[in-house]
Amino acid sequence: MAEQDDPEVVRNEYADPARFAARWTLWSRRTGPKAYDVAFDALTGLAPARVLEVGCGRGEFAARMQGHGIEVVALDQSEQMVQLASARGVDARVGGVHELPFADDSFDAVVANFMLYHLAELDQALGELARVAPALVAATMGYDQLREMWDLVGRDLSKRKGLFMRETGEEILRAHYDAVRMIDLPATVEMSADDMRTYIENSVAHRHLADRVPDFEETRTLTASTAVFVASRST
Repeated sequence: MAEQDDPEVVRNEYADPARFAARWTLWSRRTGPKAYDVAFDALTGLAPARVLEVGCGRGEFAARMQGHGIEVVALDQSEQMVQLASARGVDARVGGVHELPFADDSFDAVVANFMLYHLAELDQALGELARVAPALVAATMGYDQLREMWDLVGRDLSKRKGLFMRETGEEILRAHYDAVRMIDLPATVEMSADDMRTYIENSVAHRHLADRVPDFEETRTLTASTAVFVASRST
């Protein structure tokens, strides 16, 4: 099983919101349009009244949807993330995606940002998402995400090729949805050696690699590969 879709690794990765926040602070410096903004525009373009967000994290996106007048139910497997989302006024619940406790077409759309690549038994999960809503908006990353940093420390990225990524998302989604389009968001992000160490140290699965980052002057340009998928099925 690939590390990114090992359920225990995922639980540990997001158990401490401080680790996620440290990575996000660095990642958010990327150039170009932000994936969450593009996903939000794609979602609101569907004009949904009721949305299910899976993997809601701290609830920022769910709260943003609610501010737009959308009724939101948010799920996350991390109890602490659910608490943080609830504190924002979000109807957040602890739960997974493989057996959703909702009737068919209970929602107008599902949002799954940067979480589908964490799922084992992805086909079953997507079947559930397609069952409860006719549309899906999902942000993900590409094979080359931060490749230059990971090459420096010797991380093998080949396991990404079996996951829900920029390069595989369309094919995977077409098994459950009639129409799929990808909004590609190529970008870069600048990181110093200390930035790289901080990012890696705050990754549960790979923090043992942080000491491998060599010293170098100023910053290096890293690939920031992301994409947003918008999928729909016939109702």
